[in-house]
Amino acid sequence: MKDKTVLITGANDGIGRATAERLAGRGAHVVLACRDDAKAQHVAKAIMESTGNHNVDTLPIDLASMASIKAATEEFLAEHPKVDVLINNAGVYTDRLELSEDGYELQFAVNYLGHFLLTLNLLPAIQCCRHCTRVINVSSALHKKGVLDFTNLKGEKKSYNGSEAYAQSKLANVLFTMELDRRFGRDLTTNCLHPGVVGTRLANKKAGAFTSAVWSMYKPFAIKPEQGASTSVYLATSPEVKDVSGRYFDENQCLQKPSAIARNEQLARRLWEYSEAAVADFRI
Repeated sequence: MKDKTVLITGANDGIGRATAERLAGRGAHVVLACRDDAKAQHVAKAIMESTGNHNVDTLPIDLASMASIKAATEEFLAEHPKVDVLINNAGVYTDRLELSEDGYELQFAVNYLGHFLLTLNLLPAIQCCRHCTRVINVSSALHKKGVLDFTNLKGEKKSYNGSEAYAQSKLANVLFTMELDRRFGRDLTTNCLHPGVVGTRLANKKAGAFTSAVWSMYKPFAIKPEQGASTSVYLATSPEVKDVSGRYFDENQCLQKPSAIARNEQLARRLWEYSEAAVADFRI
């Protein structure tokens, strides 16, 4: 991975941090794209100390703000001529309705729409490394329970189910992967993955007290973030998937078939067109 630039969102904690540390250990130039830059800088220092790789940088970005994403990508492109691997890893879970800065349901905004905008804005750096760039989207097996409700992506309906919203956002990740491959497969490879049930702090950060307590009791039985990072690292580095694109992998680095709705090309095109219109004012 030497001479490879890897950008990872949400890399200051959980799966993202474990992924960053493992790729830095292989000699990659790793950029930690995180909302809290102070925490990211602390993690970057720790990674440099643990790996001996001092080519670890940070990039402030808030995926709940399209203005922040635009500013972050402008900053990145001004300093980096190319990105070899983009890992759209960051995620959020909440069991009460919250809206992003731009008025979208928070899980849809952070887990999917922000990554859509980030990826499109980074295309100049991605496409300059023709046939060798990898875009990796961290999804979830829960995408199989997801449906896309285009009438409720801004929280228009009064009722809210956090688990359903999370599944919807992860379904969007898979649909995005498939459509990105159809549109740009000549310039890059893109795959998505289920990392496993990983003992991160995802359900402790913004969830209610009951959900957080239940997750805290279950978490010790889940796999560790280091193991949860394995498929992301595999898709970022393995020559076995150099020419594999538009596919979905499980936590054991095995190809799996996503849900039928996730393979719906018409739905993927509709989501892409909706997303293009949503982010149009923040494209660069």
